Amino acid sequence: MVQTYRVEFKKEACKRVQSGIPAAQVAGELRVNGNTLYTWMSRFKEHPVQSFVGSGNLHQEDAELRALTAAGR
Repeated sequence: MVQTYRVEFKKEACKRVQSGIPAAQVAGELRVNGNTLYTWMSRFKEHPVQSFVGSGNLHQEDAELRALTAAGR
């Protein structure tokens, strides 16, 4: 079974690392795989407001680009 996490859980984990707590410590305390946490951190840094859009959804900029590309065909 694949574990799913709420968006707020992911954001709070990222904020803890940004506050100076080592990522390995945060991952251990939250019982999250370290690689998973680093993936969350990458997404959070790239899109701080809309970091975790969910499966099959796009960030606003990506959706706009897709619409423009489709309109140009």
